[in-house]
Amino acid sequence: MPARLGPASPSPPSPIDRVVVVLQENHTYDNYFGTYARGDGTAGKGIRVPAVAGGPPTVAPSHSPTLKPVDLNHNWNSAHADFNSGAMDGFVYSEGSPTTMAYFDGSDLPHYWAAADRYVLCDRYFTSAMTESAPNHLFLVAGNCGGLRDDRVPARLPFPPVFQSLDAVGVSWKVYGFTTWLERFAYIQDHPAAKSKFATARQFSADLRSGALPSVSWIIGAPGGTEHPPQNVQAGQDSVATDVVNALGTSPYWPGVAVFVTWDDFGGFYDHVAPPAVDAFGYGFRVPCLVVSPYARNGFIDHVVNDHTSILKFIETRFGLAPLSTRDAAANDFVEAFDLSSPPRPFAAI
Repeated sequence: MPARLGPASPSPPSPIDRVVVVLQENHTYDNYFGTYARGDGTAGKGIRVPAVAGGPPTVAPSHSPTLKPVDLNHNWNSAHADFNSGAMDGFVYSEGSPTTMAYFDGSDLPHYWAAADRYVLCDRYFTSAMTESAPNHLFLVAGNCGGLRDDRVPARLPFPPVFQSLDAVGVSWKVYGFTTWLERFAYIQDHPAAKSKFATARQFSADLRSGALPSVSWIIGAPGGTEHPPQNVQAGQDSVATDVVNALGTSPYWPGVAVFVTWDDFGGFYDHVAPPAVDAFGYGFRVPCLVVSPYARNGFIDHVVNDHTSILKFIETRFGLAPLSTRDAAANDFVEAFDLSSPPRPFAAI
């Protein structure tokens, strides 16, 4: 349900003056961090799931033989079949492929695992909707999906995005990368100045180099790849590390930045943790979320329940904005992931 729009309260004092949100595509926590020793993954749990409905549990997680996995089903129906009323055992027969049980490890994803070692890895971060990409993109910036269950986004979305709230209080923002769905908000269509704040993913690097980085940035797919199967997962990872995180870390912006790196939906890949039910849309399955900042806790595994609206809540809290929906009003704001009382620590590259 929508909430009031506008300022909520004066923003609290904070050393963070830049927020960068990177949204990659289609991987679960267990698919990327299932064997990472310090989080809640699949390692050591003896996990097996049935190959056929009603059959014995015989299929175990296994290391992916390729960096270019096939594109699995990940729509509303397949997600709920995978979920199987919370049993979390429908994946293989629902997806029609044992590829759903594949995982990558630190040899495949060294930059992401380095970020987990040196900053914050969330192992209770869920997608906002148990379905494919578009509804989750909308939750990320608006706190709701307008009832959408799939990627068929209407030409005009009448509910307000956080872009409108940021403009109302004079906070700069920009969206880079895949912007099509987010440009369908009525607010964007009706305000040319807002419409001008959408750019290619490559423009992020140019804005960073020129000192033109806005207060809040969303990068919807890194310039080197989104990691959406069958893309090479290393190509996207390398771009997130090189073009975003390490570039920010070696820039003048580092002492005041907070970077969130997460994935829009589960992509059909297995995860063993059943998401909490908060309403008719979600939560959806766990995806990784990495928090990189000079104030991020060092090597911290964040066990607090968060979702895409938690990043929205962080932005709202930082800039004194009112919630846009009941979802972001109730969301956690990542306070546990930061130590804002200590001086900014030096950048450790990932």
